[in-house]
Amino acid sequence: MTINIKQLFIASVMFASVTLHAQQNVFLERSFWKTNPDITKIKSEIQKGGNPSQLNSNAFDPVVFAITEQASNDAIKFLLSQDGNDVNKLTHDGRTYLFWAAYKGNIELMEYLLSKGAKTDLKDDKGYTVLNFAAASGQANTKVYDLCLKNGANLKKDLDHEGANALLLIAAYDKDFTLIDYFTTKGLDLKSTDANGNTAFNYAARTGNITTLKALLKKGVKFNDNAMIFASQGTRSTANTLDVYQFLEELKIKPTAIGKNGETVLHAIVRKDKQGEIIKYFLSKGVDVNQPDKEGTTAFMNAAASNSDVEVINILLPMVKDINQANKKGQAALALAVRYNSPEVVRILLNKGADVKAVDAAGDNVVAYLMQSYTPQKAEMFQAKLKTLEQTGINVAAPQKNGNTLYHMAVAKNDISLIKLVESYNVDINSKNKEGMTALHKAALIAQDDTILKHLINLGAKKSAVTEFKETAFDLASENEALTKNKVAIDFLK
Repeated sequence: MTINIKQLFIASVMFASVTLHAQQNVFLERSFWKTNPDITKIKSEIQKGGNPSQLNSNAFDPVVFAITEQASNDAIKFLLSQDGNDVNKLTHDGRTYLFWAAYKGNIELMEYLLSKGAKTDLKDDKGYTVLNFAAASGQANTKVYDLCLKNGANLKKDLDHEGANALLLIAAYDKDFTLIDYFTTKGLDLKSTDANGNTAFNYAARTGNITTLKALLKKGVKFNDNAMIFASQGTRSTANTLDVYQFLEELKIKPTAIGKNGETVLHAIVRKDKQGEIIKYFLSKGVDVNQPDKEGTTAFMNAAASNSDVEVINILLPMVKDINQANKKGQAALALAVRYNSPEVVRILLNKGADVKAVDAAGDNVVAYLMQSYTPQKAEMFQAKLKTLEQTGINVAAPQKNGNTLYHMAVAKNDISLIKLVESYNVDINSKNKEGMTALHKAALIAQDDTILKHLINLGAKKSAVTEFKETAFDLASENEALTKNKVAIDFLK
């Protein structure tokens, strides 16, 4: 059993090591694909060390970026010929390339992928088939759906995790009933519902096209209070305007509606930009910012995590009963703001009494959340939040409950600049966490080269220290596939 746990840990850390340096691979930069590079350019970048099959931290790879940025199909086909780019490779959210081709309406590529054996019976992590993913994304090219149906899609049986069919999923994007009519001619019922009783009206409320909503009503499509929740969610890139919510309220749909996961309309609205007026509207209607969803997260916590608009934070604060209210993971607004939001929001929460010493259910405090927030691109924001926390008097150098020190957490980011920053604190570089690992052990597992390993040794990290499995850093480095692949000499660890 201990061997299996150990192997699982190593596998998870190795996956992290593969993705940590994704930003160094030109093929994982959207800007590269926006230039529509030809095959000669792609080959040149491969010769320079670019990896045409690498997954980034969100499981996107070069093929997905090439498809979504609409590179030429010749370039995409070349990428598909590279090792590690099997036609049924799983990428972000468990999607194969056929999903992304359908998403972009690329019929030629879809046909090519199908000719190469692309599976048509898969569902992604959201429960979408290829056809339903295209519909949920608003794909207007009905030839995409024709091709899916020709290759085994079943409109009545293929449902997402919520039990929604393609007609329901496309309803939010159909401005003139062209797509809805397409699916009704294929056998779907305009008055169908998902597993939670949501109708096409509810789904259409996401984009707030009042003309479409009125047309659905004339055709006898019903609705329920969930329409207000759907409207608050909007889409990935859109938010509804006040007149949409007022229209729904005129239909006697409750502004205080609660979704199936315990969420209010404000849980979603506070995440979006420029929503101050709408937030005030719903507060005036009695929506409670302290209402937790099933995960224990309130609308205010969502705002603290993802909305850097100080106006929004200040609108909500007077309504907050307990600024230290935590969700089921033990995360309060401050921890979420430190992890995801701006230094200014962190300062506002601290000034309003947020407990800087609070720990989550795993025993991690705000320092752990700060270290998780670090990226080289946002180093200045990291430094500002660090300074703000230090001014509260919290002991930044204290280890976490699991024994992880600043060095452990810095090594996890695989960034030499962060490690050098940690050096200014009085932290024992040879301290072991509860897994029996020192920072050097952890680095040996995830390092891409010898830079960080040698730097830790220069700082005094002991090469002779062993884990609970009696392994040294050399032993662990020997199991590091990245070091082996990159032909990095590790004898200096002996």
